[in-house]
Amino acid sequence: MYVIVTGSAGKLGRAAVAALRKAGHRVVGLDVQGPVAAAQSLRADCTDFGQVMGAFSGIDITGGVPDAVVHLAGIPMPGLATDQRSFEVNTISTYNVFSACARLGISRIVWASSETIFGLPFDEPPASVPLDESHSDRPNWSYALSKQLGETMAGNFCRWAPGLSIASLRFSNVYSLEDYEQLPAIQAKPAWRKMNLWAYVDAEDAGEACRLAVEAAFEGHQRLVIAADDSLMAVETSRLLDDHFPGIEATRAIKGHASLLSSDRAKAVLGYRPRFSWRDRVSAKA
Repeated sequence: MYVIVTGSAGKLGRAAVAALRKAGHRVVGLDVQGPVAAAQSLRADCTDFGQVMGAFSGIDITGGVPDAVVHLAGIPMPGLATDQRSFEVNTISTYNVFSACARLGISRIVWASSETIFGLPFDEPPASVPLDESHSDRPNWSYALSKQLGETMAGNFCRWAPGLSIASLRFSNVYSLEDYEQLPAIQAKPAWRKMNLWAYVDAEDAGEACRLAVEAAFEGHQRLVIAADDSLMAVETSRLLDDHFPGIEATRAIKGHASLLSSDRAKAVLGYRPRFSWRDRVSAKA
């Protein structure tokens, strides 16, 4: 397949490009920061609808309309830009990508939604754990609101454009090899990571989730949590809950270091199987 990856120069974008290329797909990256060494790349701004349409409809080096688009461009986390700017960039770029795909007949979109929709930083505790797609949305930040609106747009574009299918991947905090160097400080103060229930996903697993969502057989709009199977902490998860969310309802047994974000639906729909734990990464560097 021919796949365009927006935000291809970012942490998640690079991982998605690598996973897609490894699987034999032809990949073109789009990013405001310019070329990515691992893929043919275009410099383009997804907040400009004309640039999106131009890139998706084919230019000399790409030679046609892609089979799928993986949309990862935008402000990647809260706190990197003003609230207004995060909302503006993420909402407009997502609308432009969805609209261009619908107009051009591109039938598969995979895009980066976010765990933040669940209610980070959880000053008001969740109703129960683990969290999955059945839990109500409770965005507390402009960034999270932009992702919630992106999911609403995804559902409506699938309704408007027969044959269009969209995977909204609710990524947990994406960890690269360099990010694991922060773990000793984080694990020394579990309260620092209470804000996202101590969840994470390895960058390679996140990139593989993008690849699986491009290839999987599903229809319409799918909301899918993408997380590691374990937490970031050395302390067992039940102890973390007792210390920081006493009395919270657990809808199933929380064993060992199990994550409080459930990827079960992604496993069923995509065949997602996270391969990497922080334990593997830290021991490999030791």
